[in-house]
Amino acid sequence: MLLRYFRVNRRDIAYFRFTLEAYEGLATLTTLDARNGIVVLSIPEGFADEVAALLAALAHEIDVTEIPFSDDLPFPLKQETHNDA
Repeated sequence: MLLRYFRVNRRDIAYFRFTLEAYEGLATLTTLDARNGIVVLSIPEGFADEVAALLAALAHEIDVTEIPFSDDLPFPLKQETHNDA
């Protein structure tokens, strides 16, 4: 599994996610920091070229900037749960 990290405008995260989901199985987007627009793509073996082509096309619509991996990148260690019951 290949991991690639990106910074996008926070208002474009949902569009980015839904676009990737339309290409079922191509990649999975995980939001690491919604406030700062930091996301990671998990790309299965063999799909790197297809993801690169999709990213190039998306770059005409939204600002997608690849960022290097760093230990300083945020990562959700636990998810918040809300019980309305």
